[in-house]
Amino acid sequence: MIITKKEWGFVLKQENNSVFELNLDFGLTKVAAQKIQNKVILGKSVVISLNEKVKENFCYAIEGETVTPIAYFSESTNKFYKLTPTDDWPTISISSVPMHKLTSPKHDTEAKLNLLKPYGIVLDTCMGLGYSAIMAANSAKKVITFEKDENVLLIAKKNPLSSALFSRENIEVKTKDVAEGIKEFSEGYFDCITHDPPTFKLAPELFSLAFYEELYRVLKSKGRLFHYAPLYKVSHGVDFPSKIKKKLRETGFRIIEVSKDAGGILCTK
Repeated sequence: MIITKKEWGFVLKQENNSVFELNLDFGLTKVAAQKIQNKVILGKSVVISLNEKVKENFCYAIEGETVTPIAYFSESTNKFYKLTPTDDWPTISISSVPMHKLTSPKHDTEAKLNLLKPYGIVLDTCMGLGYSAIMAANSAKKVITFEKDENVLLIAKKNPLSSALFSRENIEVKTKDVAEGIKEFSEGYFDCITHDPPTFKLAPELFSLAFYEELYRVLKSKGRLFHYAPLYKVSHGVDFPSKIKKKLRETGFRIIEVSKDAGGILCTK
């Protein structure tokens, strides 16, 4: 079970010896709780000291009688990984860079998928916490998603809202670099593609002309591609979306729509 500062604060405000219902796992789990002096009892057996330190912007796994932050530094990548709470779905932050809009990862994902309208066989190039793959699987025959970072996979397995990644029969998780893995597929294999990579700084190869050519190759004729287009430096004169559009057109894609709400570009082959 997972708890955040929001739920912890709710517990602390309860009167001593009170019995109440507590939301955990980002609203997926409801448990009966009782506050007794400096402890809270969850269900009938989990006892947690209220002296535990619970900070803002962290998610904590309830393990035994303690709470443990879902955050750690990886020596293999030299990056810090953290499951970060928001007002709805949690996001993953890598070296302090969140992989979704902190205002609402749920809306962020819904806007992208509502624009793409996935169907058939879908390629999700960068899994992350898997929200796009899970949502696409609601209308698609099959979703194949890639994630090369074992640290991201580990956090996804700890996130209750990512559990469908590992249980739904029409989602296949490939633990490899999509830049190499995409070469395994035949021409025109996918009906739709969602390409929502990390920032250019973290993964420049996924914004390259060579990779776009692979996306074009594996997409069926008239198939649809959603491409994330970061807007973070537009106000400073760096029009990154225009650079992406230019490369997509050079590859052969036809631009259908540029959506500020979805944060990306919809195009077709």
